[in-house]
Order: sequence, then structure tokens, then C-alpha cells
Amino acid sequence: MPFKKGQSGNPAGRAKGNANKVSAAQREYLREYLLDNKEKFELEMKNLKGRSYVMTYLSMMEYILPRPSATPLKEVPKLEEFISMTPEERQIAMEEIRESIRNEKN
Repeated sequence: MPFKKGQSGNPAGRAKGNANKVSAAQREYLREYLLDNKEKFELEMKNLKGRSYVMTYLSMMEYILPRPSATPLKEVPKLEEFISMTPEERQIAMEEIRESIRNEKN
């Protein structure tokens, strides 16, 4: 029997937005390990060169920065439409774009 849209297969499961406990434990383990081995890690990082350094650096950043979420693009006027607008209409369109960018950052 297939699931219905919007209906969970396990209603008593993890609530939407709650962190995965295993991932949190892994992050905490990695954090503790790095803190306990900070000097060795820094020395090893200094010895890495080029692509190896960049790839290691980027992989570590995944634990610090949140992954960006996909946001739908707001439709913006085509160039021809924008050019044919009055200065006032252009100003309004630009302000709408600025406002949508501000909202995305918050």
C-alpha cells in the first residue's frame, strides 16, 4: 500500500527539523578528536600542498558551515521588458529584487 502525500510511514518517528542523533554524535566526536590533536592536525595541514590541502580544507568546512538550501528563483523581468519599463516601474522592480534578496539572507 503506497504512502499518501504528506503522510508519514512512521508517525511516531523523528519530528521534522530535529537533528539526527548519530550525526550530532559524529560531529561531537570529530570536534573532540580535533581539539585533543590540534597541534598534530595543524602540522599535517601545513604539510599538505595544492589540491590535497584544498580538498581537506573544504571537507572540514562542511562541519562548520550549514549546507545552503535550495530556494526557488523569483521570476525577474526579461531584459526587453525591463528596458521598456518607465523609470518608476524599473525602480519598483529593482526594489522587489532587493527585498527578495534581503529575505533570502534572513
